[in-house]
Amino acid sequence: MVLSTYAGAQPVPVVSSHTESHVAQSSIVSTHQISSAGELVIPIALSEVLALSRINHDVGMAQSMAKAAQGDVIAADRSPFPVLTSKASSMDLQNGLGPGSLFYDKRIDKSVGIDWTWERGNKRTLRTQTAKALAQSSNLDVEETVIVQQILALNAFFDLFAAQSRADEIIQIAESYVKTFQTAQIRLKTGDISAQEAARISIEYQRALTDVNSAELERQKAALVLAQLTNMQGSPLSWRVQQSWTELGAMSPSQTQKDATANVVAALDDAVDQRSDVISAKTKVDASRAYFELVQSQNKADITWGASFDHYPGTSNRLLELRLQVPIQWSYGFEGELARAQAQLEQSIGQLEKTRLQAKTEILSLYQDVLISAQRNASYVETIIPQAVAVLKQAEFAYSKGALSLTDLLDARRTYRATRIDAIGVHSELAKAVGIWKLRTQVPTMSLDVKHSSAAALKD
Repeated sequence: MVLSTYAGAQPVPVVSSHTESHVAQSSIVSTHQISSAGELVIPIALSEVLALSRINHDVGMAQSMAKAAQGDVIAADRSPFPVLTSKASSMDLQNGLGPGSLFYDKRIDKSVGIDWTWERGNKRTLRTQTAKALAQSSNLDVEETVIVQQILALNAFFDLFAAQSRADEIIQIAESYVKTFQTAQIRLKTGDISAQEAARISIEYQRALTDVNSAELERQKAALVLAQLTNMQGSPLSWRVQQSWTELGAMSPSQTQKDATANVVAALDDAVDQRSDVISAKTKVDASRAYFELVQSQNKADITWGASFDHYPGTSNRLLELRLQVPIQWSYGFEGELARAQAQLEQSIGQLEKTRLQAKTEILSLYQDVLISAQRNASYVETIIPQAVAVLKQAEFAYSKGALSLTDLLDARRTYRATRIDAIGVHSELAKAVGIWKLRTQVPTMSLDVKHSSAAALKD
């Protein structure tokens, strides 16, 4: 009989003799029935979680920023608008405007003209290059946001799976106390143990039920965190991972796969240069350089050309005016703008070096995480868990024969429980390390093989 992790088991009151045994067993049965009939389990998979994390709210906001940057490119890649000018001048207020039509006969100098600014110093091209580099950087930032959100979702997924697995383990441990209590009742009737020892077993069982409730609360909190990152449909409290740690990568990598990850570290510079955050930092340097050249081009003054057609009755009905305007840049050569652009360029170069260093450090750190997590996982799977199982079985057998004290039995149970719970954390750490390594280095999916699956190792 297995309790569901969704069960809201309540502590059983302490009673004596066979009544407590009946209450304990009926509690487990009723809890299981409530879970089976009252709540629909929604299975979730890692592939689904990663896919949904690519389109969550944070990624959507990053995409909006990229669209805005594309709009900046369009706005930058244009020449200044021509200016239409219309005026009326030379109106003689002393002698009057004269008789006749306002537009044709009165003595008013009327003109219509167009002025257009000629940008010199390749300003439009440099302005467009700056905007394009920033737009490219924004697109790369979207890719980086996707990776970051996938990493967060992956961590949340394995946190949920670990919490779910811990709840399952604690439930199984709580169920095992029923058998212990039954054995204790038999020995109590024969006079092998005292009523005090039977009461201690009852207390341990009730503590186990309390741990079940705590584990379920932890699972629900982990599910809510995952819901924020994926916006997955359905109630998060009903989600359940129905894959095994073996399927999800919590196992010891083979030598071939270790060599594959080592190759990435060996070609560390290439791996760093292929990261989206590093490429984004490079494009920001390009944008800063283009902007610095744009500021330098301000020293080449823009020329404004203009022409007007005039109509002045009494003088001529067809007069032409040509204009040329050049700003006089005297005593200032845009030194302030140049200093700021130079500082921004130096800052972007420094940020690039910092990003490269962080990327290199992260890759090396992830590589070490995979190796160390794999070693710890192998130790638990191959040595620690089997030993804990053997010790518990020996203690259970010895206690049933009266050759072991209750204190020693409870110590063996606590050791066994702590080992199983710790093993779940180790499996989760390895799964996270392998998953993040794949996302960060884009290494092809490894087909990891293992001597013993963690799921099999956790069985009694």
